[in-house]
Amino acid sequence: MYIRVTDHLITFVLFLLVIFVKDVFAINITGVDIPHLVKAGTDQPIVLDCNYVINSSMNTELVIKWYVNQDVIYQWIRGNKPTGSDEFHKYIDPSYKASENPDTMYRAVKLVKPGHDLTGKVRCLISTQYEEAEASGWMLVYSPETDFRWEVRRGYGDSHQLAMICTAENLYPRPTMRILQDRIPLDDQKHRYRNKSDGRYDVETLAILNAKEIKLPITMQCEISIREANYTSVREYVYNGANLPGLSSLLVMAGLITTNRQ
Repeated sequence: MYIRVTDHLITFVLFLLVIFVKDVFAINITGVDIPHLVKAGTDQPIVLDCNYVINSSMNTELVIKWYVNQDVIYQWIRGNKPTGSDEFHKYIDPSYKASENPDTMYRAVKLVKPGHDLTGKVRCLISTQYEEAEASGWMLVYSPETDFRWEVRRGYGDSHQLAMICTAENLYPRPTMRILQDRIPLDDQKHRYRNKSDGRYDVETLAILNAKEIKLPITMQCEISIREANYTSVREYVYNGANLPGLSSLLVMAGLITTNRQ
């Protein structure tokens, strides 16, 4: 019996062969867990996970790499222990196992007290001798303030001016700050930022009041926000006309009057 082999038949057979080979060698990513928001220095376990399915006969030279932006932070070569990069190993728990399967055992990264330098595009890359696959997400590691204080100066500029100064330190990313009187933002506020060598920010805001126009006592609020982290912190200050802080201000400095939103 004679079967005529046409170009169409050859093309169809090659197509089926490609599909078969692709399926045999494929790495299928079945789940990705990259948290969007992480508080710097948190004691909560933070795990970056990239789950996948691979044909066990095609796991030759299986390598898992995790990146933040363009930097490799973690690598696992099947059959070996995982390693963290020199720059980021302080954040990585190399003993963490995602499973007992030798093909996926160290696929995930457990972060320990992460720093804001882990902010950016986080990407897992899974590769073998035959195939590779990747997945990514954006992670922000934000730093709330470590110090948040009020200062009042009488006679600022002239004897009738009252300077309200609010300062916060060590935030990331760059925050916004505003001063309010009875929950209403004051006009003519001046802001000063300092970008520190580690990337965090100090911020100071100054607002001037006319001492003749205010009726004591007055209640002031200083509000600081990190929009990207949906984070807001408010400190309240009651000014009663004295040079030194009143009771409410002392409580503020002790951290007893504060509102944080996330």
